[in-house]
Amino acid sequence: MKHICLRFILYFLLLVFLTENIVAQTIDTVSPSPDSCLSFSEKEKIVVGDIRLKGNKITRDKIIVRELELNSGDTLCFSEFCRLTNQSRLNLLNRSIFNFVTIDTIRDTVYRQLMHLEFQFIERWYFWPFPIFELADRNFNSWFSSGKYNRVNYGMLLTHNNFRGRIEQFRILIRAGFNQNFSIRYDIPYLTRDQTFGLGFMAGLSRNPEAAIANVDDKQLFFKPASGFARENLYGGIIFTYRPAIRNTHSLIATLDYLRIADSILILNPDYSVNTDNEIYNMAFNYTFKHDYRDHKPYPLTGHYFDVELGFRKLLTRFENPEFYVLKSSFDFYKTITNRVYWASNLTVRFTDKSIQPYFLSSSFGFNNDIVRSYELYVVEGYNWGIMKNNLKYQLLKPRVSQLPWIKSEKFNKVHYAVYLNLFGDFGYVRQRTDKMSSGLQNRLLHGFGLGLDFVTYYDLVFRFEYGINHLSEKGLFIHFVAPI
Repeated sequence: MKHICLRFILYFLLLVFLTENIVAQTIDTVSPSPDSCLSFSEKEKIVVGDIRLKGNKITRDKIIVRELELNSGDTLCFSEFCRLTNQSRLNLLNRSIFNFVTIDTIRDTVYRQLMHLEFQFIERWYFWPFPIFELADRNFNSWFSSGKYNRVNYGMLLTHNNFRGRIEQFRILIRAGFNQNFSIRYDIPYLTRDQTFGLGFMAGLSRNPEAAIANVDDKQLFFKPASGFARENLYGGIIFTYRPAIRNTHSLIATLDYLRIADSILILNPDYSVNTDNEIYNMAFNYTFKHDYRDHKPYPLTGHYFDVELGFRKLLTRFENPEFYVLKSSFDFYKTITNRVYWASNLTVRFTDKSIQPYFLSSSFGFNNDIVRSYELYVVEGYNWGIMKNNLKYQLLKPRVSQLPWIKSEKFNKVHYAVYLNLFGDFGYVRQRTDKMSSGLQNRLLHGFGLGLDFVTYYDLVFRFEYGINHLSEKGLFIHFVAPI
């Protein structure tokens, strides 16, 4: 499900109405500061002096120091000093708690090789008591094409993204409208003194008036009972995290939930549950490893990313207790070709141990970012699948910073933004049992090509407008709110 949050709309309108009084300047994303690396010879050794932190009014110093790649007293050559200084800046930006991080280098007046570092921060606004407006469908394009514009959710999201200055996240969601949901989650990334182990808790209740019960011509068929809800789900879980290195993270999520399904659904699709049982207790464990070396997580241009997820799920019903395993992995690669031209590729695969699963557990191809572009209107069912995405980007508008003089708060009055033109080519394959095939999109190569325009701005916002064509010669304009790769 893709969300259209009111926050996105407000920020977009804010940027559209920028006036001529805005002062813009290009962001320096390469060197740590204008006076540092360029002033040294290649052979010169540098000793890191004092590391000073300014502007972190809420964020604790130890949280910042955890992300630094160098320490006071380190002796480094010219190139290594520049690389580690800039990487430290990127690490801090990727924690999503600062809008801007700048670094000044100060040469010691007595010892010429001693270089002091001063980090200056502009923190984000962390507490959002924000009204939400989101779609009940899996993406904007499927919602718009359905013509059922009443399928929207509204409510309130209370979130604190840097609680107690320790990057702790506290969220309460109250959702009404088409789908109803109440959830609470609290994440503590650093529970131990060495800041490697973390802990989190979550709980929630969701109720859906409609449920997808089948797939006809690669499109979901929904059913709505005459009274009550199609699905009701009560869940709770605990999250363990281990981050021994800046770019490596392990997590284990253990959840237990109770699912109740309307009897009519089991009549229409007996395979929706296990032995037509309409009440299921579900116990699940998911282990995930992430290796993240991207320069900017919301919209990467250089680096790489890898993750692997192993999921175990046991259903506790009145008749039998089947078990299911899932393995999913992704690899992303980003490369600078020239000063303004970039390449990005992604490979994602998913495998399951059983070719037949209850329908409510099926992970169809076409949700979230697991999609071949230009097939946004389709949901392709299969127990195994793979995707390869490719992007060639041209930096139409280099990253810039704009000052909004009528806004006083530094958390909002300084905006960075950039625009990219891109060509894309995606490929995918969905494996389904022959006796379960229901369309021409299963067990064949899917491909989509097109042209896109990406608008990237602060608070991790991305707006994508893409025009694509698929192997069916279907063309269309598609809108998304996350980076494609």
